[in-house]
Amino acid sequence: MCVPLNAQLTDGPISQKEKRWFFLHAGLGYFSTGGDWASRYPTHLSVPLALEYSHRSNWSIGADYSFYLGSNVNEEGIYGPMTNDSGVLIDMNGYPAVIRTYQRGFSTRIFASKNWILHKHRNSRLLLQTGGGIGYYTHYTKFTFDLDQLPQIDGTFQGGYNRHTQGTTIFEHLKLQYINNDAISFTLGIEAGQSRGTRIHPYDFATQTPNSGAVTDTYIGGVFSIMVPISYRDRVSEVDYYME
Repeated sequence: MCVPLNAQLTDGPISQKEKRWFFLHAGLGYFSTGGDWASRYPTHLSVPLALEYSHRSNWSIGADYSFYLGSNVNEEGIYGPMTNDSGVLIDMNGYPAVIRTYQRGFSTRIFASKNWILHKHRNSRLLLQTGGGIGYYTHYTKFTFDLDQLPQIDGTFQGGYNRHTQGTTIFEHLKLQYINNDAISFTLGIEAGQSRGTRIHPYDFATQTPNSGAVTDTYIGGVFSIMVPISYRDRVSEVDYYME
């Protein structure tokens, strides 16, 4: 005596897992600085471009490249003994020099995040991301003025080499990530970082002293980015079976 058993597909609903996404981020960040960074550049803008892989809403990994932009530069003592008794830098024609200063630099980093689903809909989801990463950073002061009018700071000084800093950076972030298959997806959050760097040039032209020892640069601020899906894996169907 035997009992035939057949496994067959159900006609009911098929359960599905989340998609696995690749996202391209383009955004903007605004940061307040601390430590040695604040003594030179109290605030700055960051323009990040990132690639992120999101694994079924559970976790994400990625890499980013960010430009540092800023015109908020502390110029106190920046030219040292090159100024006159009134603290003014004089050009070759004997007039006060017109100089504009900017912060420039960049960072390259890798990161990982744990994702927590706050809200989920058929075509959208809202995630809370917690995580951080590590990378390399560098920043310097860019000087712009009439060429051949200020031999005191032309050349190496003009290129920002005198205040050029580079080193290792780590950061932490807390973000809200909204993903919608039918509309714009974006990320909004807070980021904080701690960096350990060194001065590239061994000598400080402004203070007439050697550059020695490490510097500590910190920052905290807000970030926002638009997310563009560039690739994803289709939903994976999990088929239910029944016994007959």
